Amino acid sequence: MNSKNKVGILTYHTGYNYGASLQAYALSTVINKMGISCEIINFETARFLASREMFSRSPRRLKEFIKIITRVPYLTQLKKRQALFDCYTNKHLPISKLYREESDVIKNASIYDCIICGSDQIWNLSQNDAPAANLLFYLNFPKKQKRVSYAASFGKWVKEAPKYRDVIVPLLKNFDAVSVREHSGVEFLNSVGVDACITLDPTLLLDKEDYDLICQKRLIEHPYVLLFSWSCGNEVVTAAKKIANILKLPLINITPPPRALFSRITRKLDVGPCEFLSLIKYADFVVTDSFHGTAFSTNFEKSFVSIVSDNTPDPRMKSLLDQLQLSDHLVNTAEIDLEKISKTDFEIVRNKKTVLRKASLEFLENALAEFRKDK
Repeated sequence: MNSKNKVGILTYHTGYNYGASLQAYALSTVINKMGISCEIINFETARFLASREMFSRSPRRLKEFIKIITRVPYLTQLKKRQALFDCYTNKHLPISKLYREESDVIKNASIYDCIICGSDQIWNLSQNDAPAANLLFYLNFPKKQKRVSYAASFGKWVKEAPKYRDVIVPLLKNFDAVSVREHSGVEFLNSVGVDACITLDPTLLLDKEDYDLICQKRLIEHPYVLLFSWSCGNEVVTAAKKIANILKLPLINITPPPRALFSRITRKLDVGPCEFLSLIKYADFVVTDSFHGTAFSTNFEKSFVSIVSDNTPDPRMKSLLDQLQLSDHLVNTAEIDLEKISKTDFEIVRNKKTVLRKASLEFLENALAEFRKDK
């Protein structure tokens, strides 16, 4: 890649996670559509690599042994799943050479005219629920290029962030343009003197036609209901079974055990990001409690429900569905109304999404205007 107008994206783009992989694809695609050269800075520490393994090579805790034992019957599928993720990353993401150490990224940062800290919980520094946690995602090195964040997130760690303001605020004030994906992030940043706005998750900036370019062919020939939930809690599993029973369709779960271990739901686990898109695109109905399960159900204009657990809706899902006039799709099991959902007018959704995208795309265009190839 020519060093002129070179933009680097620093985000979570691996981890065998559909949302992380596809948001990286979406952001890089949008930037390329703007006529700007970009690549994803391929940073992955050994600690993060170990955390994402399908089978832990060095199990220490009981739950790690349980994970291994319950996944043995799916060994072949899970190996293929990992290979599909790796193939997707190499084929569809414009990645740089691999960096295992923070110091190597810092040493090579000067090749970029701009670095974008991309969407995901990259600013969550909790060592408990963020195995990739690293101050590098705050760009903790001397500034030699423009710095932008797009839909970055602190996650729940935003409540702890004020305790670390002396460390992170000076770094955040080095950014030239800041956007995050949650109101809580804006509130914290504004409280410490950092101007910030909210932008859409990158996966919502593209149309289904954009995803068709990488979407795998139909994988399951017969009609089916798709369950996509990382937690596979009782509420979402019960809802999925209820809907599949009403529709008289088989139910497919793509989350590995030990989640939903005794649910007796058929699993299909040889699923990478391109296969994930296919399973949503061709599903007769999608049941999810995941933000990206919700986002892609709206992108492909599917009949779906986003399940609320413990009467506490995910704030990102609630905000998105409210804005798309789809709030009746965010329900608990007792509130499911398939007749009403079947009458969803997706033309209204498309129009709402166009309006929502405008501000997010304007933020990116303004932040990166100087790097367009036609400048």
